[in-house]
Amino acid sequence: MRRWLLIASILVAAAGCDTRTEPAAPAQTRAPGPQADLIDPALAAALATAAPTDGLEAIVNYDETATSRDAIANALLSLGAGVIEFKHLELVAALATPAQIAAIAATPGVRSVYLNKQLSYYALLHESVPSIRADAVQASGITGKGVGIAILDSGIDGLYNPDVHYPDKTVQNVKVLFNLRDLFTFQGSINKTIKKGADLFVENLPNSETSVGHGTHVAGIAAGLGTASGGYYTGVAPGAKLVGIGTGDILFIFWALAGFDYILDHQQQYNLKVVNNSWGTSGPFDPNDPINKASKAVHDAGITVVFAAGNDGPDQNTLNPYSVAPWVIGVAAGCKLVSPDPTNSAIHCDDPTGQNRPPWLADFSSRGIPDDPLYHPAITAPGVHIVSTRASTGTVLNGLDANHDLNLTSTCAISLTNEPYYTCASGTSMATPHVVGVVALMQEAAGGTLSPDDVLAAITQTARPLPGFAQWEVGAGYVDALAAVNAVKK
Repeated sequence: MRRWLLIASILVAAAGCDTRTEPAAPAQTRAPGPQADLIDPALAAALATAAPTDGLEAIVNYDETATSRDAIANALLSLGAGVIEFKHLELVAALATPAQIAAIAATPGVRSVYLNKQLSYYALLHESVPSIRADAVQASGITGKGVGIAILDSGIDGLYNPDVHYPDKTVQNVKVLFNLRDLFTFQGSINKTIKKGADLFVENLPNSETSVGHGTHVAGIAAGLGTASGGYYTGVAPGAKLVGIGTGDILFIFWALAGFDYILDHQQQYNLKVVNNSWGTSGPFDPNDPINKASKAVHDAGITVVFAAGNDGPDQNTLNPYSVAPWVIGVAAGCKLVSPDPTNSAIHCDDPTGQNRPPWLADFSSRGIPDDPLYHPAITAPGVHIVSTRASTGTVLNGLDANHDLNLTSTCAISLTNEPYYTCASGTSMATPHVVGVVALMQEAAGGTLSPDDVLAAITQTARPLPGFAQWEVGAGYVDALAAVNAVKK
């Protein structure tokens, strides 16, 4: 199996599903139209095969200028559907039959209705931190101190791994421990209080990682202490604090939305300045998609949103659509710009186009559309053969990468001493937390005053050019932590 395949493909393969994305043309903003136009294609496909009594999980997007959360919730209840609300997002989750979904789409104020579909984790330090010059920033005394980083992922093992230890490094660790269908409120329910997304997590868990290991690896890249390796595998912003939001081993839209809702609910408590999203989906960009609406709400609250660009390159038009939103930072994966590189990351950066360009961009990194103003990554960061924190319960990632971890000559070169606490992975999942860590360094340097737009501008304007590559492939270029920090330092 090629190492840059999505971790989720392993989990989904048992169900016979192929997670390879197909190129998708840009989509325009949905305009008001007939009822069927308000139902997204994935939900329409589910409705086509559903029995009349089947309950489908859907996300209802409404126009907050024309109606209210309570009005939509009450309308859904009166139709017989189950309801869950969000505290801070103008969205409502519904459990409804096909006939009820048709009625929901016809409800005044409803803008669109989406299936609660499955999303994918994109995956499958020592050299990558110097590659982006974050080591020079740390040497100057800037480490991300006082900055909160939210890791919206499979969880964090803060019990086993000292690099992301709970509760001093990972200061809050939450996880989904509920069956979603048990959480809906119906009309006539004994408990009429409608549950809110932000409240549906169990808090204060030393280990919120069940079986994937993806979130723990991502967390270590962004802000790991390097304790277990004597500082050798220190993350980009070791002074920052982590908030782990474990959305489950198999991620669905609803739980990602609930994670964003939790972030907004605890933004001040943990001084959250940036959120890492190493996951996504396929298809065209749709600004009304619930995830895009939620990421815009988080951005507007002053939190920088960073998304993986996806692992479906080198073809054009293969970007994770959530990374395309102009208010987020989409991250492509590159190799490590250091020599020598004992992890031989360049093995995945040979130019697959036959143009013999330098080995800078990973062959698996998703690409945008030439000359399109929207469809391109914002920035490129290291994403090949990244060694970071291992979760004791991360059986998927640990098993997938075992051969690479112990290969001391051609790939990840983890010593036997460090192997118990570190594992190696490749993907835009690994590139994304490098940028998240840089955001934390920038916020400390600027006294926490940077808006998400300030961050995006500084990161892209100070990027190192990658000659021979276009914006639709690499964005502004290779992230430069030192230059970005110097640009915003007070």
